[in-house]
Amino acid sequence: MKPTEMHPPAQIQQWAKRQLTDYDSQRPGSLFAEGLCLSVEEGYQLQTAVAQLRVQRGDAIIGYKVGCTSPKIRTQLGISHCVTGRLYEPERYQSGVELCRSGYASLAIEGELAVSLSREPTDEDLSQDGIPACIAKVFPVIELHNQVMHGDPPSAAQLIANNAIHAGFVASEGSSNHPLDRSPTLSIHIDGNCVETCQGPTLIQTIRSSLQWLKGSLKEQGDTLRNGQIILTGSILSLIPVHEDCHIQVLAPPFGMVEARFRL
Repeated sequence: MKPTEMHPPAQIQQWAKRQLTDYDSQRPGSLFAEGLCLSVEEGYQLQTAVAQLRVQRGDAIIGYKVGCTSPKIRTQLGISHCVTGRLYEPERYQSGVELCRSGYASLAIEGELAVSLSREPTDEDLSQDGIPACIAKVFPVIELHNQVMHGDPPSAAQLIANNAIHAGFVASEGSSNHPLDRSPTLSIHIDGNCVETCQGPTLIQTIRSSLQWLKGSLKEQGDTLRNGQIILTGSILSLIPVHEDCHIQVLAPPFGMVEARFRL
């Protein structure tokens, strides 16, 4: 089923209240299980309306995530293009945290690189090799997800309206911007066992391409990237379900390591 006409703003606002209530109750996206069908544009409108409600209650927006950047993730979620979502201060955790799986709906994680910005990226920043000059720091994160998508197949609009299924992130201190003296790597370890790994220039290329895409996407929405914002630049590796108690580490030399424990 596809949307045939745009819904009025008042309807989007009404759905936003329901979306936030369901998210807080670990029932994210229940509206879509009841047959809601939106366009991609309306998906972003609904995400923005929920963001406004969250800011009103004190959940500061601290940046953005870029999702569906890799073929692996796109295949898993049935999406053919990048998406973005907001990051919120109450859902940022420090490395070493212990989190309850019961606080999420079908918890899944991604290991990826994130950056903090020293200023708005310019076209010149994003056209050069290496780490863009607009980046203050690069650091690995464990991104948390509510892996719940309704519909067969699930739609991009639903993914977007659900804030790209983002549910928080665990961050390390990371390292300041500097020339790379070796090829970066990123690997995910569960209870000491490496389950996925990647290495090479693709990691830095993903940072640049994600920032470039996000810059353009926000411009279309009348927004810009700013100094101090955190950007999760997207995973090259798979979205990994977390069904059992475990200890997860993401190792990303030379940018550091992040870890978290998950309990019922």
